[in-house]
Amino acid sequence: MDALRSFVSQTSVSEVILQRTLCVALALLACGLISLRLIAPAIFTKRPARSSLDELPHFVTENDVWAKIQEGHRQYPDQPFVLSMLGMRVVILPHSSIDVIKALPESVVSIKRHHYDVFLGQYSYMGTKADEFDEAMRYDLQRNTPKVLASFVTEVDYVFMKIFGKPQDWQAFQPRECMARVTALMSGRAFVGLPLSRDEEWAEATVTYTQDVTKAWMVLRMIPSPLHWLLGPYLPQVASLKRHKDMTQRKLKPLLSNELSGEGEDDNTNEPGGDMIRWFRKRYKKPATAEELTRDQLLATFASIYNLTNALSYLLFDIATYPEYIEPLRAELDEFIGPDGTINKENIQKLKKLDSFIRESQRLSPPSLANMPRIVTSPEGLSLPGGYVISCGERVMVRAHTLNLDPQLWENPETFDGFRFEKLRSIPGNELKYQHATTGVDNINFGHGVWACPGRHFASSQMKVVMAYLLRHYDIQLEDGEKKSRQQHFGLAIVPDTKSRVMLKYREDRG
Repeated sequence: MDALRSFVSQTSVSEVILQRTLCVALALLACGLISLRLIAPAIFTKRPARSSLDELPHFVTENDVWAKIQEGHRQYPDQPFVLSMLGMRVVILPHSSIDVIKALPESVVSIKRHHYDVFLGQYSYMGTKADEFDEAMRYDLQRNTPKVLASFVTEVDYVFMKIFGKPQDWQAFQPRECMARVTALMSGRAFVGLPLSRDEEWAEATVTYTQDVTKAWMVLRMIPSPLHWLLGPYLPQVASLKRHKDMTQRKLKPLLSNELSGEGEDDNTNEPGGDMIRWFRKRYKKPATAEELTRDQLLATFASIYNLTNALSYLLFDIATYPEYIEPLRAELDEFIGPDGTINKENIQKLKKLDSFIRESQRLSPPSLANMPRIVTSPEGLSLPGGYVISCGERVMVRAHTLNLDPQLWENPETFDGFRFEKLRSIPGNELKYQHATTGVDNINFGHGVWACPGRHFASSQMKVVMAYLLRHYDIQLEDGEKKSRQQHFGLAIVPDTKSRVMLKYREDRG
């Protein structure tokens, strides 16, 4: 006891508190482990494999995932292989598996299980049951693209003046930082309408939500999954997701009250916007609660903001890197949009050069090295051509970027050709093919089949409105003038360079 008193007297209060906290944490951890041992022994028991996974080639990497995928594709172009990286094991499927995977139901392979696992569904709602959200995205969003387009057109001038202004001399901007704010404000106008979409706290949270989900995943992947339920809620990265939920629900409650009383803000001003939240509400058989709409809103935010921000960042880099496309694109806008610059559902279809430029940018800078992610859910496993059976519980994805760079599909695949797809569409019979939002066995950057991204037309429309405004109102160039890749890879994800900048200057005389 005397020794303990002596120790305490020599220890600061903060150190004692820290030591006690650690003791409590260790005690809780021990209790948790004991409980798990008692009530869930199956977690600690390795299940026998029911697949030919052990017969497949295996690649392991923590640093250069793309190099391993390329190596695997060169050696086994028509065969699955196993890739272990960042604490995750994925069966990488060949291109021939696209038609196999695209129509399979959730009872065989589940995209929702994948999303729940990777994007922390217990904290982020990703992969959770959300029938109303799924129906609104799949049906209402696609049917009402012209209404959403009108909200983009209405908002774009405000967004550009707020973020870029009218610089009279060349001014440097970081594309991802700026395009995150552009996307948050423009998508917010379509999702919730005015005035909430321009609320500073709301817009900032929209930008940071997907980043916080990623940070939480990075921390949790270093902790054994059986302990996530015990330790997860106490991690600051996970706690931030709870704050997002609370803020979103608090901000949506007044909007829900206005909607129920027929006093939606954009309705009163006869301005476009706020349609998404109304579509969500109409899909509920009973009046939607603020908690349910919070879930739907956060799901919409996650689905749209992250990839759209990255795609717009690449477009800004690409138009600055290849300035020879600027004048032809401006000429197309002048021909089909007219002097007022208003894009609508009729003239947007005529912007074939712009559509081609956007698709080419995505071809060389896709969201992921592999796509169509699924977890096998059938007890019988997933049967593939060649006699391979992938057992229940395994994660599968189709190699996507090798498809983008396939010389059998694309001439000079490593070369940026902004009008590649416009030229392909000019061939008789191809008029409706090769569009940016078109998926197929030659393009799975939006997925393909029953779970192709339902918001791809939403995203494509927003990109065209943003790029049209940028081209007509600004001159663009690279800050460093160096033609080089502006990508960074993290695992399977491809993200824009966050250090390189582009230069913009306002065009006073646009004649």
